[in-house]
Amino acid sequence: MFPKESTIRALIERWNRHYSTVLGIKSATERSERIAHDLYLVRNAGFGGVSPPPNLPGNLVDKDDEIMACVEHYFLTRDWVANGKYPAWEARTLSGIYHLGKRIGVAPRHNKAKPVTPASPLQRALQLEGIKDGTIDRKLAGIQSPLVRKPPKY
Repeated sequence: MFPKESTIRALIERWNRHYSTVLGIKSATERSERIAHDLYLVRNAGFGGVSPPPNLPGNLVDKDDEIMACVEHYFLTRDWVANGKYPAWEARTLSGIYHLGKRIGVAPRHNKAKPVTPASPLQRALQLEGIKDGTIDRKLAGIQSPLVRKPPKY
């Protein structure tokens, strides 16, 4: 187990629980999409007029940016695959390219005011776990996966 992994897993569980019980989002596909969107708002607050979601409980956020990046990327890849935005094979490939880019210093930055978090095996592992969980969600929801999609722009 990685040193920060227990904190990350606790946060993933809290986000899921908050969005399913407090906000009443029962569908795993809808929940992963909403959480991925709201985590983007949390991590990029202040950039381009972005504001975090209102009334967000403090126990859903950690001050450690690597921890929050892992949580965000888990839900991002889960959303991509669960909702048929990207096929699992392509999400794995995009994740690998992104981490290679981080290691050699050419990863895309959509928030010019905030550097990307350093490449870490933990972040990569959580992205792959999000892809795995998203595959299960997609199949249970009966959502078709595309063969291939154009990569996202940052």
